[in-house]
Amino acid sequence: MLQEAAVIALGVVLAAASWQDVKTREIDAWIFAIGALPAAALIYMNFPSPFYLFSLAVSLVLASVMRFLGSGYADSIAMALIGSAPPVPPFPTAFIVILAGSVLLPVHMVHIYLVNRGKPCEMTSLEKLTHICISKEEFHKNPTKYIVGEVRDVEKYDPRRLEVKEQWIKAKYGLPYLLYLTVGYWIYVILYLSGKSPVAGIA
Repeated sequence: MLQEAAVIALGVVLAAASWQDVKTREIDAWIFAIGALPAAALIYMNFPSPFYLFSLAVSLVLASVMRFLGSGYADSIAMALIGSAPPVPPFPTAFIVILAGSVLLPVHMVHIYLVNRGKPCEMTSLEKLTHICISKEEFHKNPTKYIVGEVRDVEKYDPRRLEVKEQWIKAKYGLPYLLYLTVGYWIYVILYLSGKSPVAGIA
């Protein structure tokens, strides 16, 4: 029961972080600090298992690679925390979460395509699924929701420094990746609680 409670508690923390990320694109450090508590408990309860250690290592490597490639600290920290949850063999926890969370992608792409209909921005067919055409006024209302131009490291991107002259702007717009991870994690929780080969039974 303690392990199940810790798994759920971690999901609640991820949900809280995702909610704040969607609203402000910023996350208070104390949210992840709280998430470290159930994560530490899960590591303590599962540490003897070789497959658990493998699953944890996969998540830590992915978190490092994500940050190296320019993902935000929040996404990388969330991936590391997710690794503390016991895997559902034969897959590491991170794999399940990433694959499950991808169900949001086609829905979001259709939404962006419909929003862009009738807008004056020149975009390729692919950009109509990944970018959004917004007015200058809309951008200034909440600039942190959009990424204008080529950005390699989102942690160094500051939209408040941009000088927007055009009336209509083509910007990258998407749900925070943390939200995808959170949705994927809760799907993982359902699989885990359903009793699908818990890692404790793996030698």
